[in-house]
Amino acid sequence: MAFQGSLEELHLPDLIQLVSVSGKTGKFVLTNGNQTGTIYLQDGRIVHSEFEDQVGEEAVYSLAIWSKGEFKFDPDVRTDKRTINKSNTNLLMEAARRLDEWRVLQKKIPNLEMVPEFVILDRKERRQINLNTSEWMILSQINGERSIPSIAKNCSLSLFDVSKVLYGLITSGLLHLKEP
Repeated sequence: MAFQGSLEELHLPDLIQLVSVSGKTGKFVLTNGNQTGTIYLQDGRIVHSEFEDQVGEEAVYSLAIWSKGEFKFDPDVRTDKRTINKSNTNLLMEAARRLDEWRVLQKKIPNLEMVPEFVILDRKERRQINLNTSEWMILSQINGERSIPSIAKNCSLSLFDVSKVLYGLITSGLLHLKEP
């Protein structure tokens, strides 16, 4: 028997724990506006997930931070795909850690559709900075028009990883965000 509800009432980590304890096999379909993701369980264990262009663990992490939307669990739906090898416990612990980090990141990045722009420093503010490879890669994609998801896609990085780097660059005063 399928069951469904609101992610505002039951968050995904709680749902996964509920279903995994009972050893169910099936598919979660999660929707939030026009976004849809899926998570497959086999005998209570997460074995595969898809969300936009993400598969596996990254897809689970992206879906686990949703605080609104709808879910539906269809029992006995199977998949041959195996993109996840971590235990549910490890996946959910990492998802919880990322959720905590997202709460911090949202203080500087309130909307992922925002567009990063360079801050023009005057002569007195100029200083030497050292950047790592990820920072350089992300900075090379900033043109005042690309949104954060577009930058992530161009860099083949997760939204989470790009947001962490942008948070640091915004905090250091090199970038600011504008509405699209």
